[in-house]
Amino acid sequence: MKIKAYIIYLSLKLYGKTCKIELINEGLRDYKKPVILAFWHEVILFTPLAYDKTREIKILQSTHKDGVLASMVINKFGLKTVWGSSNREPLKAFRSMVKEIKSGYSIGITPDGPKGPPRKLKKGILELAYLTKAPIVPVVGKFSNYFRINSWDKMIIPKPFSRVKYILKEPIFISSKDEFEDKARLIERILNESG
Repeated sequence: MKIKAYIIYLSLKLYGKTCKIELINEGLRDYKKPVILAFWHEVILFTPLAYDKTREIKILQSTHKDGVLASMVINKFGLKTVWGSSNREPLKAFRSMVKEIKSGYSIGITPDGPKGPPRKLKKGILELAYLTKAPIVPVVGKFSNYFRINSWDKMIIPKPFSRVKYILKEPIFISSKDEFEDKARLIERILNESG
């Protein structure tokens, strides 16, 4: 699996060089505390090539073999892993993320992963933000030219020589469980700008 991860890492790095990739920080300029970065599963492919390197970030990964392989790849780009998923041992994953945020790490989550439904926010991310007081930062992926693969999330693959932008939006704080429904709709609306 290490060889496969290395091949994927090199391929992604080389393929990424054919595109103009940028991270646009619209909402986190002065906020230095840990955050919860939220992005739809469909835009994850190039996220290791465009992330805020001034932050210590751990990405939530499933313990399934696909998650382990993905973790090996993102680790080569400098991102770290927190293990778990909404399907496998969700309570353990939740506790691990709380611990990491309290230790100073920001967490990256695909709130529609690991298996969907696509573009439907699961409430665990809201619980995490409420409990830790860390804001959710929607990350919008914009692609000038792309195609989608036939997967549950209709993953976006940027075409060579396209422009790829990941935009960090304004932090969204959850101060009450009464806000969950409205904040979920707001976050979904923002993330749906991806494409």
